[in-house]
Amino acid sequence: MGDPSIVGSSGAAVLCTGIMRPNTTTAVRIRRAHWRDFDAVASLVARCGAGTLVPERRTLRRFRHIVHDLGNDLYLAFLQDDLVGLVHIVFVRELVAPRRAEICSILVSPEAAQAEIGQVLLSFARKRARKRDCEVLLARAGATDYALVSLLRAGGFQSAGEWYLASLQSEKLEGNAKEG
Repeated sequence: MGDPSIVGSSGAAVLCTGIMRPNTTTAVRIRRAHWRDFDAVASLVARCGAGTLVPERRTLRRFRHIVHDLGNDLYLAFLQDDLVGLVHIVFVRELVAPRRAEICSILVSPEAAQAEIGQVLLSFARKRARKRDCEVLLARAGATDYALVSLLRAGGFQSAGEWYLASLQSEKLEGNAKEG
């Protein structure tokens, strides 16, 4: 599947730990990542078992590039002041193909697996993709990523091999019909 860390460059690696169960008592705050968040993100990646982000010059530079790149969205989820999840979205625009967004990583700390953080981040990714006029939202999940596959299916994604996709075009049409 490639490197599941958020700074991985090989393919669209997606990882989600734990099975999400409802907990409506806690508010999730989501904000864009800053370059100063490296240590907190590295800690989350390690807690999720997604690898190790060593704070060496090359990795720090790659993290800063991801955070500042306008073709990427890296958002962090917090419960109170604790980082409990992240979603990394890459926006792809090609000359001929429709605009699409790819979820490269979705991580949820094991401690927060029951707080619906995965669903919140997936819904947030869908909202960001619609805001960027994407027609499709994609995520890659291996056959053994049971929690992730369950999360994607619950989020309305359709399977296409190891890729899962959600059409945002129909959501745009529904939104326009409600406004009109």
